[in-house]
Amino acid sequence: MHPPLENGARRGAQVRCPACTRFHEPGLLCPRCDCGPVPPERYGAARMLVHAGVDRYALADRVSLLPTSMAERLESRYARMWAHVRRLLVGVRRYEQALFLQGFEEDVEDRWAQRLPWHVPEEEPAVELEEGLHTAVPALEPRWLAALVDVHEGTPSHAALDTVLTCLEDDGRFGCEAALALTRWRVWPHAHGSRVATERIARLARAAFARFPEQGARAAVAWARATGQAPDVDLLLALREGLHHPDADLRFECALCLQDEDGLLAAVESTDLARAAEARRALASRGSVRLLERMASRGDADFALDVLRRLPAQAPPGALSALLAVSDRVEGGLAEALHGWARGRPFAELPPEERALWVDWALARLARLSAADALRFLEWAAAARDADRMEETRAFVSAVSESLAREPPSLRASRFQDAAFSRFLTLAGEEDALRLHAWSREAPCTEPLLEAVLSLPSRLRWGDTLAPGQGARLLMALWTGEGRERLLAPLAKVVRGWNGDSQQAVFIDAVWRRFQLHPDERTDLLATFTPWRAALWERQQAAEPDAVVCFQTWWPVEDPEQLPERVDALVRESPPEDLSRRLEPVWKAAELRVDALPRATSLAVSYAAAVLSGTVRRDVDALVPDAERFLAWFPSFRERVVAASPASSERSHSRDFLKDIEADVRLIREHLERKRQREDQAREAELRRMVEASRQRDLARQRELMARQVDASPLTHGVEVAPLLTPLVLLNPRGPVQPLDLEVCFPEARLRTLLDYTRLLKVMSVNNDVMAVFEAHGLSVATWTSEATAWGKLLVRRPELTLRFGELFQGPWG
Repeated sequence: MHPPLENGARRGAQVRCPACTRFHEPGLLCPRCDCGPVPPERYGAARMLVHAGVDRYALADRVSLLPTSMAERLESRYARMWAHVRRLLVGVRRYEQALFLQGFEEDVEDRWAQRLPWHVPEEEPAVELEEGLHTAVPALEPRWLAALVDVHEGTPSHAALDTVLTCLEDDGRFGCEAALALTRWRVWPHAHGSRVATERIARLARAAFARFPEQGARAAVAWARATGQAPDVDLLLALREGLHHPDADLRFECALCLQDEDGLLAAVESTDLARAAEARRALASRGSVRLLERMASRGDADFALDVLRRLPAQAPPGALSALLAVSDRVEGGLAEALHGWARGRPFAELPPEERALWVDWALARLARLSAADALRFLEWAAAARDADRMEETRAFVSAVSESLAREPPSLRASRFQDAAFSRFLTLAGEEDALRLHAWSREAPCTEPLLEAVLSLPSRLRWGDTLAPGQGARLLMALWTGEGRERLLAPLAKVVRGWNGDSQQAVFIDAVWRRFQLHPDERTDLLATFTPWRAALWERQQAAEPDAVVCFQTWWPVEDPEQLPERVDALVRESPPEDLSRRLEPVWKAAELRVDALPRATSLAVSYAAAVLSGTVRRDVDALVPDAERFLAWFPSFRERVVAASPASSERSHSRDFLKDIEADVRLIREHLERKRQREDQAREAELRRMVEASRQRDLARQRELMARQVDASPLTHGVEVAPLLTPLVLLNPRGPVQPLDLEVCFPEARLRTLLDYTRLLKVMSVNNDVMAVFEAHGLSVATWTSEATAWGKLLVRRPELTLRFGELFQGPWG
């Protein structure tokens, strides 16, 4: 027979009822369920009979009628089950020492007395569960108690916190202990963030206050923390008594709930750092002047950080000076925490004396901190629209400039993406612009800084009035000065990737002004701001009405690939009378560009040649000299195009355009040939007319002369005397004869040399009898006409003969 204590039948002088498992006086009917008395040593057998379905009113008789062997067998089986409960209770006693409430061992024992027995067939192995207990129901109590202990330690895990939250569903010790544990000052922030049932905690705290008077102060703390309301009189008295409790943690809990300044100040410098921090935060939320005085005199960084976490934005007088005093003597200057607190009130709304404190601190301390901190404070101080007119803002701008200047270029470049840096750019003065200029020449900083400047208008919501003009001014300030060559490629890349269409005109105007005032920079400007060329060209055309001046200004400095476009714009709409003036710079540009870009240059020449060809073929005589000069110039240009290798940048042009030009050359040449033929024919006709007129005049003069001679001469022997004719005049040049004069141009003709041709014309000019002149030179009218036409064509083809002919004809002859 097993001892009674091994089956949980006794607790002191009382015995457990096998039907309802509650304790009562031995030897009597159970006062709660009316079950008859069962000897404690047969309690296990009785529980087995209850589990088998025996009615509680017949239980005592059935137990007494059991054979001894059966009774001992049932008792032994129950005792084996109860042994596991006893091992479970060992762990409960271990956990109970760390809890507020006592009696968990008896509570757990009563719970398992109600659950046992569970039928476990002996031939089947039992399932091992928590704490070694063989049962179909897991032992939750050890897990609950372990979670409660974990929560009491102040830094519970999520699993422990969830487990304790489930304990709130219990109306007994577990629920009350969970309410006390969850409302401890270390735990409540975690539990409150888990949407804990505050009403349930308040009810359990009230129950614990009534049921466990020794924990009255803790129950009052739990109720006050769960409800957030002023406690009733009985709870308030318990809290005030708790201020003098021996347990320092409970004293602190009561001081927190009562907001007792003396109690909280006593914990401000506690060795328990968490308690000291919570005390500072609590006093800071009340704006305690005594706390601020203590912080200003001997507070460290942790002290100030705790205060800043709860200090209201409308802080009491002296709070800012105390905080800044701590900032001056600690590493890092509390910058991040100070900024987080300062953002509660706009800088522009602070009283003048507080703004003055901030300005002094910015100049003395902020300038020595990191640029990230300085930029954050600048963003706060310059948040107002009229910040650029506030003198105090300049202190923060200066602090940002100083802190950025101290950082290495790679780290400085990372700051340029900060939105606060855009605010710095809008407020930058001349000294800051000089630093920006120096940073723009540093390789890591160049591209990020240019991006920040160009995107300045779009980054700031209030930038429509201030930022665009400032961005353009800063861009030109970065452009000027030494080292600009380091800026060109990164700036071109940024401009290509920029999409600030709404503010583009402001930057384009700044670039255009620079283009006008600094001719030596035009090439760099056009190469860098390639996407803006069209807009800049429009401004050039608007500023300069002369198309030739525009062309001569742009083609030397623009991208050579743009030459065809510029030539086309120059000649396409040109009036005929101005085309000659426009063509001359085109040929000069082609001469300079053909070797480097043969295809693009040939395309430009083809544009000009097409316009020239079309205009000449409309019989615009003023362009004939230009056409002839072009025909003479083109062969050498063609040779240079063929000899040059296409540049890699000319991939957009799959071929040269010589065939197109040659077609226009052919059309011009054919037109000029036809024109010369018409002119020659007109000259020949005029010459024939003049020769015929001269012959008629000579014949008339001869007849008149003969008539006079006949009238004046006497008849001899009846025979008339022959008439006297005018002698033929033959001339020779008095000046030296040149080899060109004697060059045989027409071997088969009568007028073989230039001298022969000129002499005949000169003789004709001084002799009235043209036919006599022809006869003297062996010519007829027909042969004269043929040879004169040939000489006219030759003189057109050979300008040197034409010049020499003029010199001979106008020179002296004798």
